[in-house]
Amino acid sequence: MAAFAAGEATPSQAVDACLARIAATDDAHNAVLLLLADQARAAAAESDARWAAGTARPLEGVPFGLKDIVATAGITTTGGSSLYRDFVPTEDAALAARLHEAGGVLVAKLSTFEFACGGAVNRTFGPTRNPWDPTRTTGGSSSGSGAALALGQVPLAIGTDTGGSIRIPASFCGLTGIKATHGRVPRHGVMGLSWTMDHAGPMARSVADCALMLDVIAGPDPRDPTSIPLEDTPFAAAIGRDVTGMRVARPRGFLEQEMHPAVAAAHETALAELAATGVEIVDVELPTFDLAAVASWWIIYAEMLSLHEEHADLIEDRDEMGASLLGAAPFVSAADYLRALRLRPLFMRELEDAMAGCDALVTPAMTSLPPLIAPSMTSDLGGREVPWLEAACRTTVPFNLTGSPALVLPSGLVDGLPVSMQLVGHPRDEATLFALGTAYQAATDHHLRRPPVLGAVH
Repeated sequence: MAAFAAGEATPSQAVDACLARIAATDDAHNAVLLLLADQARAAAAESDARWAAGTARPLEGVPFGLKDIVATAGITTTGGSSLYRDFVPTEDAALAARLHEAGGVLVAKLSTFEFACGGAVNRTFGPTRNPWDPTRTTGGSSSGSGAALALGQVPLAIGTDTGGSIRIPASFCGLTGIKATHGRVPRHGVMGLSWTMDHAGPMARSVADCALMLDVIAGPDPRDPTSIPLEDTPFAAAIGRDVTGMRVARPRGFLEQEMHPAVAAAHETALAELAATGVEIVDVELPTFDLAAVASWWIIYAEMLSLHEEHADLIEDRDEMGASLLGAAPFVSAADYLRALRLRPLFMRELEDAMAGCDALVTPAMTSLPPLIAPSMTSDLGGREVPWLEAACRTTVPFNLTGSPALVLPSGLVDGLPVSMQLVGHPRDEATLFALGTAYQAATDHHLRRPPVLGAVH
């Protein structure tokens, strides 16, 4: 936007650049489900005029992409499923409307695992391939958002996160992404998976861009009873705030218990880089967080069945992994579900106690490198292969259960593949995460690295 304000570039030029990058890269990576070239060019022309007239809005002329579970009026929203291939909503999702009202330019609807819970090999639309290594997954379920950003197809994208689906692809693709406090971003018009665990939020290349985007999409919506009020200070005000003397808690237990050795070594390096910004890192304990992961899945299974019960007899039309998850859901009893809901405040209290006197908590974002694409993917933990979700969600899903804000930051490369760090905040305190994240990105260049397909890895 600084280039727009200075007259060095126009929204139309930015959109044309995005469309050219999509044309050059998408056949090999499959990030885009629906390209909206004509609509984007028309919106960019309007933004050109607004910049010329001095009436630019907060995201005036900035191209973005939407994960294709976010409703768009008059534009297909497939959920990544053959069951909704021709579904055309009549109303924008709340966050889509806010991006449009802020001047953002929608360029594409982006690939997703089916209904945000299928597998990497989407039966209907095919797999999305990781820009760092096309034989590997981008992670999911915000697979297209991760690939599109890493490829430079768009500078901003929306993901959703029920068990890690913003943070997993952000980590696997070398991006920044935030799952804000539960309810911070209204979910009206976003296809649901688990109403007490679902989040929607920004994915971008930098913390600063995520903060600017969150300022636009956050805030209460009367159509989403779980949405929460905004704070008095914009999130972008935290960008560049001094973090000297902040204390960051490090839980060495379950969240670091089993990692690929090279990923573990990279995490130690990232922690040293974080400490070099003036932050003090202190060890804490989360003694029962292994059970938090179990409780999380009980809730997801039960609520997924409630929301997708009408699809349960259409298993043959669904992705293998999505069908298996839905097929397992009836085995979670009502007692299991209610027990998990009763346990939730206990885990929230455990996390609160561990973070007492600290400004944030730090974990590895992922415990393994991106897996090779396969119908049944596995992750290499150095000594054994495990189902990929078991590894990927270890560090993410507990914070869907607690509803805590969690920010993922690129922290290096291992064997040419991205690794990342996760910062978890106190409820409603995204600002501290943005302050810590911008300090880390000011001191390092991990977020500036680009995949080999762009010819700019360093």
